[in-house]
Amino acid sequence: MKTAVESLRDLGLTEYEAKVYSALVRIGSGTASDIHLVSGIPRSAVYGALHRLEERGTIEVQSSKPMRYRAVPPEIALGKLKDNFMAESENALVALGEIYQTQKIGVREEAIWTISGIKNVSDKIIEMIMSAQNDIIFAASYPSFHEIAKTYPIFKNIKDVLADKIEEGVTVRVTGLRSEGLYGIAKDIPGAIIRAFPADKATAGGGILIVDGKGVLIAIMSENADTGMYDLMAIYTEGVGAASIFKHFVETEWDASVAI
Repeated sequence: MKTAVESLRDLGLTEYEAKVYSALVRIGSGTASDIHLVSGIPRSAVYGALHRLEERGTIEVQSSKPMRYRAVPPEIALGKLKDNFMAESENALVALGEIYQTQKIGVREEAIWTISGIKNVSDKIIEMIMSAQNDIIFAASYPSFHEIAKTYPIFKNIKDVLADKIEEGVTVRVTGLRSEGLYGIAKDIPGAIIRAFPADKATAGGGILIVDGKGVLIAIMSENADTGMYDLMAIYTEGVGAASIFKHFVETEWDASVAI
C-alpha cells in the first residue's frame, strides 16, 4: 500500500508539503521546530511548506510567539485537495483539448506509434472505436482478443462500445479463423457481421483494427513463458500510406472469407 506521503503527493502536494501535513496529523499541533524534528525535512523548507498548506486550507495557524500550526482534520483537508485536483484536471483537459484539436487540424504526421500493455492497448482500441463514423473492421486472428477478455475483464469494455456504435449505424465487421472464439464474438456482439477465412489463409498471431479506412492498429499477442499470461503490444498509425496498404490487405481477406 502507498504511504500517506505518497498518496498526498498524488493529490498534488509536494514532498515537503506532504511530510509537513503528515507530521502535524501525527503530533496534533506544533511549532516550525517541532515539525522540523518530526518530519525530518530541512528547517529552512518548513516555513515555505507551511505557507502553501495554509493557502490550500489544509492547516490552521495560531498567532503566537513562536507561531503554532495544526492540521485541519484529514477528511476535510483531503476533500479540499480532491476538489482542487478535479478543478485543475478540468482546466488542464480544456487547455490540452484545444491544443490537440489545433494539432489535428494541421498536417498529419506520417508516423507509427508503439503501445504496450493490456490496459493501454485496450484504451486505444476503445478510443478508435468511439471515433468511428462509418466502418470498423477487425481482421486476422481477432478471436485471441476474445480469449484475452476471459483473463483481463477490461477487454470486455470493447464489446459494449462496439454495441453502441452498431446502434448508431456504424458497420462493424470481424473476420478470423473459424473457431469457438469467433462464434463467441458473434454471440457477444449481435449486429456485427462475422466471417471466417480458411485455415490455410491464416496469418500470424495478432489482430488488425481499421476504423473508417484511416486509423490502423496492429496488435501482437504472445504468451509469457514465465506467467502463462498473455502479453500485448500494438503499433498504431493514421498515416494515409500505411492505412491504405493495410486496408487493401484486410479487404482482400474479407472477400476471401465466408459468413458463419
